[in-house]
Amino acid sequence: MKLDQIFFDFLTKIYLKKHPNQLKKINHFDKIPKTFLVISNTALGDLLLSTPAIKSLKNSFPNSKIIALINKNYIPLMKNFPYIDEIIPYYGGYKKFFKIIKNIKKYKPSMAFIFHGNGPQDIQIAIFSGCEFILKHPTKSKLKKYLSFDFKKKKQHTIEDRLDLIRKIGANKINTLMEIGDLNNEKYLKQFKKYKNYIGFQIGAADKYKIWPIENFIIIAKYLIKKGKKIIITGIDKEFKFGEKIVNECGKENVINMCGKTTIEELPYLIKNLKLLITNDTGTMHLAIALKIPTISLFAATDPKGIGPYQDLNIHKVVYKDGSFIQKFPKKQRDNSAMKLINVEDVIKAYKELNENLSL
Repeated sequence: MKLDQIFFDFLTKIYLKKHPNQLKKINHFDKIPKTFLVISNTALGDLLLSTPAIKSLKNSFPNSKIIALINKNYIPLMKNFPYIDEIIPYYGGYKKFFKIIKNIKKYKPSMAFIFHGNGPQDIQIAIFSGCEFILKHPTKSKLKKYLSFDFKKKKQHTIEDRLDLIRKIGANKINTLMEIGDLNNEKYLKQFKKYKNYIGFQIGAADKYKIWPIENFIIIAKYLIKKGKKIIITGIDKEFKFGEKIVNECGKENVINMCGKTTIEELPYLIKNLKLLITNDTGTMHLAIALKIPTISLFAATDPKGIGPYQDLNIHKVVYKDGSFIQKFPKKQRDNSAMKLINVEDVIKAYKELNENLSL
């Protein structure tokens, strides 16, 4: 255990000794709070998967203010999301912990929903912010004793897991659709219009065990180019070299490598122009789904029933092979052998099926 975690665990115990009556179980809940704290401060995909719950919370209790703790890197993506009243940046780990607490406390939230958070900081932030009720999706955290209710894991989509938290307090205007708000930046609308009707490849992912081999993306690119399609590659800086492999094999006239060339604020404007996104299980996949852009998503190391497309299913195809064997290894020891189970022919078949319905 790291020294900072030991220190903050100690502080949490001291704080609760001084405030022994602060935390309450859900059976003592009897009044809708004036302010909710919602925490979704991890990866891009997890933030997007939280948007239905945030939206449903606001629609169910429109007179309550929603304060959101979000990873600082993704705040630009949510600035037009109309269901959040104030955003507090999260810096990772215990960085600026007390600054975060100070920023939250001025809004006096009495209930926290942890839709997806870095633990144990997420629960500790809710405690130090003065929240009386703290609800979190099923967790094995040692701090779960401080939560207001012990949710049990269900076999359902992650979106439903998060909606269950707000259902617990009587939320009844439920909407399962992910969204990010209006794309109304005129500069970006003009800048990315030139990529209209390109087919996107999201070649990377946060974890290497979720990545389909680049050699397979090259074969798919050549197949699509023969059919007169243009390809654009999305990803982060460190994936640029892999994008260049596709460019070198297929030609600059057919493929544009945009890895690392868009900010998080620009990315949705690029994705919105695509005809289709062929993608690993990653945040960009969820962004395309939220923007109603057709996808072919590649799953083997993870289960699409829990984190795959959950809306507009007529425009999404999931290519899935059971690679659950990879999960018996610690994450840092997993390779992409599960993803290698997905054949090029599987993806081409999915493309043909989508093309029949959507004329891609």
